[in-house]
Amino acid sequence: MMTSLEAEVDSLQGRTMEDSAILEVSSMAAGGLVKQESRDVDFLSNYSTSVEGSVVASPSIGSFSTLPEQEISDFPADARDLQVKVDNPQKHLETLETFITFRITTRTSRPEFEASEYIVRRRYNDFNWLRQKLVDTYPTHIIPPMPGKHTLLAQLDRYSKEFIMARMKLLHGFLNRVVNHPILSCDKNLYIFLTAKPAEFSIHRKTRNNVLVKMTDSLQNMASVYTMKQRHLELEQVRDYCVALVDKLLTIDKISHRIQKERQEYLMELHQLHPIFTLWASSEPELNPILIAIAKAVENNAVAHQNVLDSFPDEIREYLAYIDAVRDTLVRRDAMQIEYELTVEDLTKKRQEKDQLLGAGTSSNNLPGWGGSLWKGESRDEKLERVGQAIPRLGKRVELLQDRVECANENLRSDLERWNKEKRSDLKSMLISMADQQILHYQHCMDAWEEVLAGLKVDNVGLENTLDAPLKIPA
Repeated sequence: MMTSLEAEVDSLQGRTMEDSAILEVSSMAAGGLVKQESRDVDFLSNYSTSVEGSVVASPSIGSFSTLPEQEISDFPADARDLQVKVDNPQKHLETLETFITFRITTRTSRPEFEASEYIVRRRYNDFNWLRQKLVDTYPTHIIPPMPGKHTLLAQLDRYSKEFIMARMKLLHGFLNRVVNHPILSCDKNLYIFLTAKPAEFSIHRKTRNNVLVKMTDSLQNMASVYTMKQRHLELEQVRDYCVALVDKLLTIDKISHRIQKERQEYLMELHQLHPIFTLWASSEPELNPILIAIAKAVENNAVAHQNVLDSFPDEIREYLAYIDAVRDTLVRRDAMQIEYELTVEDLTKKRQEKDQLLGAGTSSNNLPGWGGSLWKGESRDEKLERVGQAIPRLGKRVELLQDRVECANENLRSDLERWNKEKRSDLKSMLISMADQQILHYQHCMDAWEEVLAGLKVDNVGLENTLDAPLKIPA
């Protein structure tokens, strides 16, 4: 016998998704789930959300949920031991807020995972929490950027099909970059993010590690106030390269937007030309076929231009955010070196102070303070004791900070090597995609006009035959 919960889920599955990018799910009272049998608990285990008490149905095959190039249940056929996929956006309606969650499917063969497949639902803020945790835990590793919260496709509605699908694709890319990283993929916060049920994940999110957050903030503040004395030549070259790459990508983006603006103006002219040729054809019976063909070509060109405008790529700006993530990592690494240099400077001052105290006399240090004050100044022996205790402590801290800087250099060097490989592939794919889109656009426009030219040649042949006929002069 089907329970009421299963019936509701089936009704949600059967809902058509043609006009909406997401499945709307209303929140339910948490108490309504407690009365279900144990088999109902198992039934809900694979459809969890990030909000306690919200029921999400498994998407049907025909639902609008997956990335265009992927099937619902297929993963890339490679040998990776950890694979993730973000799909199936769903809209949750609650009393105080409305938000979107995405299904995350994880397949793994790693021994630390109890099961081989997990299905959870997470919202945008959960992805943002994961990235912040990774930044705090691994400040010298390049953490992939998140898509902008409100800047992504800002001209579109945040619940529209285009916005949701674009954000889903970017979140899919972010999470795959994380799980493909040899260090980040082993993080415990990522494990919780991929496997935890709603209640467990909510509890884990509320536990904050303020020490790591304060450490990261202090490092960034230190880098903005102080200046390094010893520059790392290799990292400085990377910094200069990032600046040059940003300038080039911004130039491409600027040109692309200028072309888009000109294309919008041209599209408006095409919309004005189509009715002109149509009205002209109605008033010229002899030229009607040719004018109608031209009007059709103008209409096809307008459709091609509209398709290009609607699919305007935003990959350049998203990749600029990736470069900013690389530069932020360099800043955090510089802050560690600045802290090391300041500690070395402090240790040098303490040693100089000790040498001065050892070389100075003892007579003036044991006299009372200025004006016969009741407060006695610190004696030479007390200063030597204080400095003698501070020097070993600072020496150990210098060694620790030096080791940390060396580890940061190695971490950053390995991540930069990985980023360089990914960057070549990403930029190549992005530019080729932009070129293919333009080629396809101009091919459609050229086909429309060639069809008109073919019609004009046929009409010209008929016109030439008419002109070659002998002229009959009336008597």
